[in-house]
Amino acid sequence: MKCWSTLRPLVAAFLLALSVPSLAQADPVWNRIKDSGKLVCGAIPSDPIGSWVDLKTSQWEGYEISLCRQIADDLSGAMGKKITPEFKETSWTTVVLDLQSQKIDIWPGMSATPEREKALSMVGPIYTLAFCGMPRVGFETAETWEALNRPEVRIATVSSTSVETAFKKLAPKATHVTLPGYAEVTLAVQSGRPDIMGADVLRCLSVAKNAPNAFKSIVFPRPIESLGSSAGILKGADQFAAWLQKWTDEMKQAGAIKGIFLKVFEKAGLDATKVPTEVQF
Repeated sequence: MKCWSTLRPLVAAFLLALSVPSLAQADPVWNRIKDSGKLVCGAIPSDPIGSWVDLKTSQWEGYEISLCRQIADDLSGAMGKKITPEFKETSWTTVVLDLQSQKIDIWPGMSATPEREKALSMVGPIYTLAFCGMPRVGFETAETWEALNRPEVRIATVSSTSVETAFKKLAPKATHVTLPGYAEVTLAVQSGRPDIMGADVLRCLSVAKNAPNAFKSIVFPRPIESLGSSAGILKGADQFAAWLQKWTDEMKQAGAIKGIFLKVFEKAGLDATKVPTEVQF
């Protein structure tokens, strides 16, 4: 009995060790990337600025693409071998299923909604997108949320989006007009029905490029508020998730995420000088 009393804690510890696999053994995504030497990223052709195919080079471009290339490059150091990014086409309707079925390893930019958090591991936020507004010609407003937070200010946003939710939270007293899409929002503001379009920095820069005379300007209400976007990966990819979170924190602290966005803006022909210096990504 005395001998068993001595051995029992050792046996229990041994059995516990057997029941808990190592992080590397438990992570199929990390192991697959390391074994294949490839990081398979999603790419959505219809995702403006995020991902598109350059017609001159036939190469994928966009901030989602640049993030994947940088992640693959830095994984090379962590894994001790060259990791090459590979891009497989997906869509907003199939990206969650493509991650779950391991058709792709990562999609580095989606809101961490409760539904997605049930289906995937959401790491991040990888980057943030500042909220902005585009007032109609003739509408004057101070660039503060306080100035927008008045019943006489009519703010138009796309219905059932995170932007709609944010503007209603940040300017609850304003009159909110929600419409099905940005085409309808743009036409409504131009017609003078709402006073200002609520959007994020990517949408504002795109509209300023494609319809330079349709709106008065871009305003970034102070204090600057942003929406975070996380990377979606397979649930159970714990080693990859831990490495990716550490990578994200270091890249953001160094200002490298903002640098990636500014380079993509240049490629996409967007005027980055319209973005205040205090806006981060």
